[in-house]
Amino acid sequence: MTQQSFILRYKAEFLLALILVFCFGIRLYRLEIPESYYFDEVYFAFTAQEMAKGNRAAWESYHEGPEDLAYEWTHPPLGKEITAMGILIFGDNTFGWRFFQSVFGALGALFIYFLGKELFNSKSAGLIASLLFSFESLVFVLSRITMVDIFIADFLILASLFLVKYARTRRNSYLILTGIFCGAGMSVKWSGVYIAEFLGGVALFLIYYFEVYTTAARDRDFIASLLKIIPRMVLAFIVVPVLVYLASYIPFFYHGNSFQDFLTLQGNMYGYHGGVTADHPYQSSWWKWPLMLRPVYLHFEDLGEGWRAHIYLLGNPFIWYTGILFLILGIIQAVRKETPPLLFTVLSVFAYWLPWAFSPRKVVFLYHFLPSLVFLLLTSTYFLNELWNSSRKGKILVLLYFCIAGGVFFYFYPVLAAWPIKEMEIDRYMWLGTWR
Repeated sequence: MTQQSFILRYKAEFLLALILVFCFGIRLYRLEIPESYYFDEVYFAFTAQEMAKGNRAAWESYHEGPEDLAYEWTHPPLGKEITAMGILIFGDNTFGWRFFQSVFGALGALFIYFLGKELFNSKSAGLIASLLFSFESLVFVLSRITMVDIFIADFLILASLFLVKYARTRRNSYLILTGIFCGAGMSVKWSGVYIAEFLGGVALFLIYYFEVYTTAARDRDFIASLLKIIPRMVLAFIVVPVLVYLASYIPFFYHGNSFQDFLTLQGNMYGYHGGVTADHPYQSSWWKWPLMLRPVYLHFEDLGEGWRAHIYLLGNPFIWYTGILFLILGIIQAVRKETPPLLFTVLSVFAYWLPWAFSPRKVVFLYHFLPSLVFLLLTSTYFLNELWNSSRKGKILVLLYFCIAGGVFFYFYPVLAAWPIKEMEIDRYMWLGTWR
């Protein structure tokens, strides 16, 4: 095989490798900045530090922390345990705190490549999804802070990937893998339950469609057919996720806590989320998230001599707002035409967003939209891939789209990564009055 034919044959893989190099590089570059706790790192990073020391208080509730710090016990422990691994490897420093967030943030570009490729049966779709993920500002910032939302995003992508693989192959092992990653998502934050609920519903439909509706079993007793399906559903979407969830508490039990202590902790966690009433200047109602009306100011530092450092959590406005347009088109097309992959992405956006309207937790932020954002990107992927494959002009338009998306990402980069800017320059990033 000549060098030219090798490159042509593996062009997609080569481009994917370049995307991953970019993702790892830009996420790890200056990861240690700022060199102190910021925003919710006072909870998550501190608790991960204590986990790395083996302090049992890090897994329990209502322990007193040092001044200006607090134990984060209101979410399950898996995200903090992953963070603690970074501290054990690289030491108790800001790079160690944030290392695995960056790794997961970069690997998300790989995982969404496979999901886009599998979902739309196209390598070009996978590359488009990966590029969108790479240039998404919200994803970038959450990949560089000691919080745990980026872990949920990756587990969601992997759970969805294996469910799509099940739809194509009907192999039950893929259902089990889906359940494992649903459980992993739940073990990071309880909002991961939305993953199991929605994907479990999709799986139930798929199994019924493949094994009952399209076969002779359709004419048999409905209850009998359903009883054949239920054991697999219970195993994949209840038993397996619960076992994964319990496994994340192994250190909790290792430190001598009983199952009753575990149940008490779960009750305390629920009570906390249902009882949060304090306001935050950057909280935003769930219905505002798709319009990105209230981003989150995470960090400000006066560097002296008129220089400032900011970290601002917002999405890439170009990707975000064109994504909303693609979502509207997706709803229309999903209704008019039978396009199951597009229907899946559109339903996923709403499945991970609308439950927040009924959540007992009232103090919520833009970053809670991240799971829906993943599928907003995949909805955009569908239309951009259709355009790419339509004509030469279509390819030019898609390339232009990514030139703009990349340009907007780098335009906002200084306020995404605490790059020093002059005092008054912050005004040029405040495109909407509600962003201040």
